[in-house]
Amino acid sequence: MNGKALALIEIAEQYRAEHCAALLASAESESRRLLADAHRLARRHLRATLDAERARLAEVLAEAQAQLVTARRARAQKRMAAALAQAWPRIERALAQRWQSPSGRAIWVEQHLAVAKEVLPVAAWTILHPPQWPDAEREQAEHWLQAHGIADARFATDATLSAGIRVVCATARGMNLLDASIEGLLADRTGIEGRLLHHFGEFA
Repeated sequence: MNGKALALIEIAEQYRAEHCAALLASAESESRRLLADAHRLARRHLRATLDAERARLAEVLAEAQAQLVTARRARAQKRMAAALAQAWPRIERALAQRWQSPSGRAIWVEQHLAVAKEVLPVAAWTILHPPQWPDAEREQAEHWLQAHGIADARFATDATLSAGIRVVCATARGMNLLDASIEGLLADRTGIEGRLLHHFGEFA
């Protein structure tokens, strides 16, 4: 083989080596780029997956908390309803017992006559009372009325009353009534229960 052929072979080998090195370098560069892209995509996918899972867990937690609040509210309402159911007959019994006491009746009548004096015209009063109200206590109430400028009041028995009094005032505009019987005092059950719930809440 002559020198010229050898030179050509060397040139070819050198070209092949350089070309292979360039291809390898390009392949390595591409490989690094692809690997970096794969890492970025993997991290992006992981972040998206984690974000979605955190969002899902947050929704689950919020729903669980809402259910817990609802359950607590339902239990509280159930307890309050039970407390009111127990309280109402006790209130009725307490009022009935107060009326059975002479001192309790005296306070009851005087307090509500004073209220009637503030809210009703001071004329043409009729005091309705239970049949068993003692005459001496009726006379005491009559003296109280006279001392407070109500001299023409009359008293009448009402067989439907078991405790308390009703003050009826007839005017040209119609009939006015202050119902201080047990039934009258407990007529606004919703309002009374609302005050009881407020009272219960102070000790909850």
